[in-house]
Amino acid sequence: MKKDELLAPGHRTCAGCGPAIAIRLLLRAAGKNTVICNATGCIEVTTSQYPTTSWKIPWIHVLFENAASVASGIREALDMQGKEDVNVIALGGDGGMLDIGIRAISGLWERGHNVLVITYDNEAYANTGVQRSGSTPWHASTTTTPSGPASKGKGQWKKDMPSIAAAHHIPYVATASIAQPFDLDKKIKKALSIKGPKYIHIHCPCTIGWRFDESKTIEIAKQRP
Repeated sequence: MKKDELLAPGHRTCAGCGPAIAIRLLLRAAGKNTVICNATGCIEVTTSQYPTTSWKIPWIHVLFENAASVASGIREALDMQGKEDVNVIALGGDGGMLDIGIRAISGLWERGHNVLVITYDNEAYANTGVQRSGSTPWHASTTTTPSGPASKGKGQWKKDMPSIAAAHHIPYVATASIAQPFDLDKKIKKALSIKGPKYIHIHCPCTIGWRFDESKTIEIAKQRP
């Protein structure tokens, strides 16, 4: 572990956790001058069990539905204090960002707040039992869309959040994967250099939901287009 790592060890993510890898890469790129508004989800429940925390920067847990709203308020408060250089990031999984929190995110983008919205996408509500989310792919098997004789799995296509973001005409939208860490680093730094709302969608395989060996997370990530 590097001395400047901003996500401390000792948290309770699964071995080989894709989202945990994404967060470590995110924090390396964003640096200490950052505030994270983290929606309920895998990363929140595994890194912040009272009275401990793995976060070495200002971090706040918010509800599934309002990470973007809280981030907007923090952005406005910092700007009023003359702290425009502080990075504000609204962070959550695909359930919290593509489904439950999409209304607040749309509002943030439409109002033009200088906030980076990030989804770590493991394609399910993984921390509550691997139920289907809006980001679960077509025909994927989850606990609420099981495949078998009576079902082919999820019957809907994966929600295209990057295109939804682009339709808001915000300055920057990008997709990334933990399989390409240097690309992810470059995109986070570019997003944070731009004033205004921006969005990055990070693909993160889940060892539990996807049922692969914990040693193969990056190998599995590289197989997805």
